[in-house]
Amino acid sequence: MSVKLIAVDMDSTFLKTDKSYNKARFLKQYAQLKQRGIHFVVASGNPLYTLQQYFPEIGHEIAYVAENGSHVMHRQQELNFSSFNRELLQHIIDDLIEDFADCMILCAKDRGYIGAELPESSLTKLNIYFKNLQRVEQLSTVQTPVCKLTLNTTPNSEPKALQLLATKSYVQQKQVDIVSSGFGFIDLILPNQHKAFGLSFLQRLWDVADHEMLTIGDNYNDLAMVQQAGYGFAMENAVAELKQVAKHHTRSNDQEGVLDVIDWVLSDTEQWEQWQQKQCSVV
Repeated sequence: MSVKLIAVDMDSTFLKTDKSYNKARFLKQYAQLKQRGIHFVVASGNPLYTLQQYFPEIGHEIAYVAENGSHVMHRQQELNFSSFNRELLQHIIDDLIEDFADCMILCAKDRGYIGAELPESSLTKLNIYFKNLQRVEQLSTVQTPVCKLTLNTTPNSEPKALQLLATKSYVQQKQVDIVSSGFGFIDLILPNQHKAFGLSFLQRLWDVADHEMLTIGDNYNDLAMVQQAGYGFAMENAVAELKQVAKHHTRSNDQEGVLDVIDWVLSDTEQWEQWQQKQCSVV
């Protein structure tokens, strides 16, 4: 068994439902990973500035694939930030503003921009995932480079929103990709710039092949990286589509399934081989 890179999604994967994790257990694991030269990567749809707050002790030395792959950082060095062409972004905003003005977020490096129409009642949810929001009178006036456009829908309204988005010319012409990130969030991202794309920058930096990578996730925005990795894991609480493509499975986020997988990686070869023979499931 040879794993050189472990990449984990955050919400409903690494984090428990209450947005916590077993820090004492993980930091002990991280020290062992570091000693063995195994890289730990946070791969999330959340912005970088939100993700960094979860790792005050080690945030300066780990890598992040943020914004569903558009923003990649390692040891405070930016490896990639992909932003929308201004003309295309303006067209999308103008096209969606009638239906989604009250739930649209423009994602920049250091903040998320929301329009005047977004209700105060939405901020309770948004402040969990976007730690730095700025309200502007009109989203079309934002000049800062934007890497992602997020729609804050609900589980009930999300299917209808996805159907509407599928009819848009810029979606049909593959100018943007649509990704469901969980909790009613729909992300419009640049084509093929998903988490696997973001991880590719780190793979080149560290000379890590796909078969040496282990990834863990729970939702649609994890599909690409779970499929690409030699060891792709779905959480017990993952969506059915991810469970179908994942080679391996682990327990739920509230049962610390990610930390269980890390324990297995750190275990001796014989234990790992036995686990492999049991179809690599720790559920």
